[in-house]
Formats: sequence, structure tokens, C-alpha cells
Amino acid sequence: MEKYQLLRTPIPSIKVDDSACDVDDLAKCGGVQVSVPGTDSWAALVQRAVDSEWTGIEALAGFDGTVAEAVRSNYAAYGQEVADTLMSVRTWDTQEDAQRTFASLDARLGEGTSRLMEQLAGPSAGDGGSGQPAATEGALRYEVLDVDFLFVQGNLTRPIVDDDLAALLGVEKRTRVPLRRVAEAVGP
Repeated sequence: MEKYQLLRTPIPSIKVDDSACDVDDLAKCGGVQVSVPGTDSWAALVQRAVDSEWTGIEALAGFDGTVAEAVRSNYAAYGQEVADTLMSVRTWDTQEDAQRTFASLDARLGEGTSRLMEQLAGPSAGDGGSGQPAATEGALRYEVLDVDFLFVQGNLTRPIVDDDLAALLGVEKRTRVPLRRVAEAVGP
């Protein structure tokens, strides 16, 4: 049995906008905007991307956790990272008690870090009448509600530039290979 089976039914929580070739659309032609709840499985998103021929995260198939954890930590492996396909992150700012959306650059994704890892400095003054317990020092400031990605469509990877991935796949650097082959080689 294949590790990555073609998904025949859509995942209800994922919203896909594949109209990127419309005349008035600002996305790259051939791009697919995908909105995913932060609580969804990262592995399920990678599988859906591979099955749907959305390039850019296939080499991140070996990671577990949620989409929120992937973005917050900027998962990276074999020359790919979450930041490569990230458009925006909609969050709940627990310090300000308000929704806040960060564009990709504003999320400050770096190697193993991001603005979304910011912690509260200290306990809040109380629950502000919300009925919720006061936030405590060390708690994450931003709860990731949903994430928008922009994927380029295609069934082949970008040219492989990572030495370890090229060796794992048994190909020369700069070779393009099917997305599924990469995901199966690096996945659990």
C-alpha cells in the first residue's frame, strides 16, 4: 500500500482558491492560495499538497505536529522551509485581546523561530470581564488561527540543490523529481 494515497474527498477545513489565472487576480499565474486552520495536521497538509500537485513543502513531509507549530517554528529541511510558501498568518493576540494578521515578512520567520513564538512578559491584570483566566508569564502571545499559503502548481520539485536530499534520492544536484518521490523519501 502506498504511503501517500490520493485524497478523493476534500478536507473540509482547507479552503482552496485556484483562480490565480483570472485576469484581475494578483497571485502568480498557476498559483493556488490555500487557507488552513492552525489546528490542522501538518502531515495532512503536506500529503494534500503532494496529491494536489502544489509544490514547495514536499521536503517537509518528515515533520509532525500542527500547521500552527510548523509556521511558528518555521519547519525547514532539505532546502525548503515553511516561509517559502507562507502568505499570511491570522492570529489571536492574547495580550491585546484582538485578532491580528501578519503578512509573511511581518511574521519574521527565521531558522527555527518566528514572531509567533513571542511570549507574554507577565501576568495580565485580570480577565477583563471575559471570563477567561488571566494570561501567565511565559505563555505564547499569539494563538495561530489560520494560515494562508501560496503554492505553485506542478508535479515536479524545483531543481534539487541540497546535497543530502540529492544523495537520499540518488540523483544529481539540479535534477527535478516528482513531488511524491521526495515526500516518500523524507517522510516518516
